[in-house]
Amino acid sequence: MQIRRAAVADLPALNGLVQAAKAYEGRYRSILDGYAITAVQVARDLMFLAETPGGQLLGFYSLVTGPEPELDLLFVADAAQGTGLGRALFEHLKATAQAADITRVKIVSHPPSEGFYRKMGAMPVGIKAPTAKATWTRPILELPVPGKYSRA
Repeated sequence: MQIRRAAVADLPALNGLVQAAKAYEGRYRSILDGYAITAVQVARDLMFLAETPGGQLLGFYSLVTGPEPELDLLFVADAAQGTGLGRALFEHLKATAQAADITRVKIVSHPPSEGFYRKMGAMPVGIKAPTAKATWTRPILELPVPGKYSRA
């Protein structure tokens, strides 16, 4: 497996993985209706993907930088769940944030994913109210990112 920066050419595979995610079946499906990752997001965000040596997409994440850095997306292909790939992507995310001098990352979590984020060191800080597309509350977590020179 390798992790590399996502490119515009990866959009069909990225969007295919998002739309196929079983974690968003049933009541959670509405948040993905009509959703597509765009070329603007790929260019603007720190978006990295994991793939096999043959180029098969296994998962990805997107870190939005700016005044309030946020983990916008983290998806692992259904077939790669339980293999440690989510942890590997999350560790890569932390290293990416650290290299960008980001000290905290906000995570508005998919409710079933909250436990994973907490295991990775994120701490609950609030709740996001329902919206038209996400008709359920979502936990808000914050991931502290140690500085480049700290010993964590």
